[in-house]
Amino acid sequence: MATNPQQEVNATRRVPLSEVKPGMYVVGLDRSWIDTPFLFHRKLIKDSDDIELFKKHGIREVVIDPSRSVNLEPGSSAPVEAKNEPAPSNRPAIEVRSGTASEVSFRILVEEFEVARKVHDEALSATQSIFDGAGRGAPIPAQVAKKVVSDITGCILRSPDASLLLTQMRRFQNDLFAHAVNVCVLSLVVGAAEGLETDNPVLGFGALLHDVGQTRLPRNLLRKTDLYTDSERRLMEQHPTLGLNVIQRSENIPEAARLIVAQHHERVNGTGYPAKLKGDEISIYSQIVAITDAYDSMLIGRSHSPLQPIEVLRQIYIDAQGGAFDRSLVEKVIRALGVYPIGSLVELNTGERGIVIAANRVDSLKPTLRIVAWPGAAEGEEGAVVSLAEPGPVERKIVRVLDPGKERIDIMAHLQLAAGNLVS
Repeated sequence: MATNPQQEVNATRRVPLSEVKPGMYVVGLDRSWIDTPFLFHRKLIKDSDDIELFKKHGIREVVIDPSRSVNLEPGSSAPVEAKNEPAPSNRPAIEVRSGTASEVSFRILVEEFEVARKVHDEALSATQSIFDGAGRGAPIPAQVAKKVVSDITGCILRSPDASLLLTQMRRFQNDLFAHAVNVCVLSLVVGAAEGLETDNPVLGFGALLHDVGQTRLPRNLLRKTDLYTDSERRLMEQHPTLGLNVIQRSENIPEAARLIVAQHHERVNGTGYPAKLKGDEISIYSQIVAITDAYDSMLIGRSHSPLQPIEVLRQIYIDAQGGAFDRSLVEKVIRALGVYPIGSLVELNTGERGIVIAANRVDSLKPTLRIVAWPGAAEGEEGAVVSLAEPGPVERKIVRVLDPGKERIDIMAHLQLAAGNLVS
C-alpha cells in the first residue's frame, strides 16, 4: 500500500550523525542529493561503514523513519537484539530472523512498488499521449515530457529496486510508449550509478523520446515480429532521423536529448546507423540509451522471441566484446541492473527457488532473494528472505534462471503475499 506523504513526514525525526546507529532507516540527509554521491537517500544503515561513509562526505544530520527501522525500541535510537525463531523441520537450514534488515528491506520494496506502479501508470498515459501527438505531426510538449521524467526520477530516488521490478513485471507490454518509459527508467538508474545525477533530467528526457521517430513509420512495420526484408530494414533505420525531425519542430528540447534521439542506434565500432559514428563521436548519454534500448528490446522481444534478463545481459556483453558497445560501460550497466535483475526467478544449489528482490552491486552473483519453494515445502508456505552474500552453515549459489511462465509462478502474487505475512 502506498505511504501517505504527510503521515511519513509526521513519523520521521532528525538525528545528529553522532547518534546514528545500525538498524536506523534513513529517509533524508542534510545535503542535496545532487551535492553528494548518494543518489538514493532512503537507506537502511547496516553497519558502521555506512555511517563512516556519511561522515566522509560531510553529512552532519539525517532524517530517520522509526517505523521502517530494524528492531528499534519506541523512542530509542538503539536497535534491540532480534530473537531467532525456531525453524520448521522442512524449512531451509538458513533462516532470516523476523525483523532483520533483509525482511524490512523486502517489506519496503513491496510498499514502494505500489507507489512506483501509480507513477508509472501516469507516465505511460502521458507518454502515449506524447507519441500519439507526434504521430499526427504535433510538436513534443516539453513540459509534459519533463514532468514524466521528474516523476520517474522521484520514484527512483525512493526505491530504484521497485522501479526495476516494475519494468521486469511489465516486460511483455510491447507498446512503443511502454518501451520508452522502460528505457527511461533503466537509463536513469544506470546514469545514477555512473554519477550523472545532475544531468539526469537530460538523460531521462532523451531516453523517453529516443524512439519518437517510429511514430512516423507505417504501423504494420512496427507490429512485425519476424525478420525485416532489406527494404523494411532500411525504412526502420530512418527512425532516428525522423525522430530528430520531430524534435527539431519542438521547443525547449535540450541539445543533449536531441543527440540521444539521433544517436541511440550508433555503435562505438562504427557499425550502427544512421551516421556510422564511432567512439567518442557518440555522446555518453547516447551510449547509455543505446545499451538500455537494446536491453529492453531483447527482454520484451520487439523483433524476436523474448529473452530472460541474464540471456539479454550475456548477449549485450558479447556485443561489447565485438566492439559494438564500450565494454567498461556495459560492465557498469550490468552492475547497475544486476546480473540477476529484480524480479528474476532463480534456482539454487539447495533445490530452493527464489525471487530476486535486491541486487548486490558489490557482488552481482549474490543478490537477496525471497524463497518461494523448496524440497518438502507445504503448499502455500512462504520461505525466508535471504542474502546470498551472508555467510551461513550452507552456502547458497544460483545454478540457473527459470522462466516464471513455464514454472507457473506468479512473481507479484508471491511478493504481495509475503509482504502481507510480514506485516501481520
